[in-house]
Amino acid sequence: MVGGKALRLRERSRAREYSAPRFYEIAFELNRKGEVDFLVHCFKRFSPRPVRRVVDIACGTGPHLMRLADRGYQMSGLDLSPRNVQFLRERLARKGHEGELVVGDMTDFRLARPVDAAICMQDSQGHLLKTEQLVAHLRAVARCLKRGGLNDVDPVSQVFRERMTLEAIENGTRRVYRQTHLSRMVFPQELKSVVELAGGFEFVQWFFGFKPHQVLERSRHPIIMVVVLRKK
Repeated sequence: MVGGKALRLRERSRAREYSAPRFYEIAFELNRKGEVDFLVHCFKRFSPRPVRRVVDIACGTGPHLMRLADRGYQMSGLDLSPRNVQFLRERLARKGHEGELVVGDMTDFRLARPVDAAICMQDSQGHLLKTEQLVAHLRAVARCLKRGGLNDVDPVSQVFRERMTLEAIENGTRRVYRQTHLSRMVFPQELKSVVELAGGFEFVQWFFGFKPHQVLERSRHPIIMVVVLRKK
């Protein structure tokens, strides 16, 4: 709900969104190192097997994927935007990394090889506006994970409209990129129910940030919810 009026849920392709990957990479370059440190901690702390192969779902331009590849992980990436995937393919090649990069939807995808862990960062699951889409997403993730593999997700519930303006000046030329889309937040109790409905996963732990001591129950005013699931 925004302004007391119900938002219209319009199903449409998101492939054209985030159509300026180089500029988005600059605009959203945040504390990715700290987030990747946390992901590696989860791999080592919660996975019953060594994590070597990881898929980054809705990977965008690959800020997490690239850093994990630099640390020696064999990375796969999935994104709905062909431009993002091509941009990321070129980034990997420049650094001598290899990886399976797939243009596809996070609710229905398959990988050539199973992975030990899956990550979905930057509130990407908020783009799934219906519960059945979130269930389908979890089932798709379960298909690509080895038994015991981790799913480290970053969802945050109910539907709201996001508006984004990105202004860039390149070689003296000013460019403005605008986009608006609906996003959905998921409450902690609701997420647990969705996990049970999807089947295939057991709840491991949740956090309100990207540090091991930031357990969700200890936060008075959590802004984000980072959840670790393990495939049964």
